[in-house]
Amino acid sequence: MGITRDVGTRRGAPGRGGRALRALAGGSVLAGSLVVGAGALAAPAGAQAASSAPGVTANSITVGSISDISAPIAGLFEGAKVGTQAYFAMINSEGGVNGRKLVIDGKDSAFSSGTVTNEAQSIAANDFAFVGGFSLLDGAEQAAIDANKVPIITQTLDPKLDLDPNLYNPIPVVDGGAATGPYKWLKSKYPQQIKAVGYIGSNSAATAVTAEHTFHNLTNSLGYNWVYDRDASFTETSFLPDMIKMKNSGVKLIMELTQQGAYISTMAQENKQEGLNAVFFTGGSAYEQGFNPGAAGNGALLSTVTALYMGEDGNVIPAVKTFDHWAKKVDPQTQLDLYTLYGWISAQLFVQALKGAGANPTRASLDAQLNKVTSFNANGLIATQDPAQKIPGQCWIAAEYNNGSWHRIAPDPKAGFVCSPGGFFPSSYKGISR
Repeated sequence: MGITRDVGTRRGAPGRGGRALRALAGGSVLAGSLVVGAGALAAPAGAQAASSAPGVTANSITVGSISDISAPIAGLFEGAKVGTQAYFAMINSEGGVNGRKLVIDGKDSAFSSGTVTNEAQSIAANDFAFVGGFSLLDGAEQAAIDANKVPIITQTLDPKLDLDPNLYNPIPVVDGGAATGPYKWLKSKYPQQIKAVGYIGSNSAATAVTAEHTFHNLTNSLGYNWVYDRDASFTETSFLPDMIKMKNSGVKLIMELTQQGAYISTMAQENKQEGLNAVFFTGGSAYEQGFNPGAAGNGALLSTVTALYMGEDGNVIPAVKTFDHWAKKVDPQTQLDLYTLYGWISAQLFVQALKGAGANPTRASLDAQLNKVTSFNANGLIATQDPAQKIPGQCWIAAEYNNGSWHRIAPDPKAGFVCSPGGFFPSSYKGISR
């Protein structure tokens, strides 16, 4: 399953609207320019001269990012910056890249398009590239990116930005498209239940509504039948009326792919409370600490293109332990959410290209290296993707929730991802077979 562009909750007990705020530990994560790592790195003998590219000096490379941190919900996508910081901290601890430490100029969108526009112009003028960051207003970055031909390596939400030639998305997003494998698997597992689907979408952002339409069209093409469908606002605290209506409509399968963990948690509880007891299927957005429905969530299923990065896959995928360690080192209170992972894998893709971009890298040489990355899996943290050609992977995993945690289920391998059934909707996208 691809990225569903949903609005998640980051800090504290997300409960009911995602408004809770956890204070930042020691002021370690603040908007503005940050040097990541334990102390400045000494320039080695024979260190490179400063490049003519913005943000590149003889001993450092500064990149920028913009995330929704203070608004519309405090701490909303702060994880995107934490993940980038964490990967840079690891690389800096190893000596940096070609003797240069990595610095992040992390900015807060303040949930203002004007602020994002100004910040993007500042990054384009002063920093080497855009790396990490996650914002509902990322479309406001595009003018500065295009005018200055700045490479941007991050997950995006705006469909126009998805297609930008300067963008390298670690997990490519196709507006109106998604992998079909998980839905084929679910159909084979529950052939009767897919004939009566209930869905509660999110109207918190246009991209969430678009994603819902995509999943509706995709599943209909596979023979699913939606008998109940409603978009909810992020201020809603209960979905009991929906559960009653679903029960009366004969819903046998509840799909939740554009909501986030705290809301899905409530839905899982109320599914059991009303005696609906429908099969509960969700996506990677439920894989977070906010999903804590207790016994009512037992048996819930999800499909995702990431490893179980909160620790469950740590013994079989070493990159999981590495990610968890460095994210907690940079921010001991981080929730290890999906946005933290996005920041980490964006930084990893950037560093991979930077290492090949020459002793004195330019934006053009970085682009040249990024255009060679047609296979990327972040050391097993994600299913293999093609960032250079903007082609999403077709592999995935399935997981089941029981007794407070998620665990892999068949047809998953012990590590890695399932690639059969595969396929993509629509099948016309860059020749991907459905």
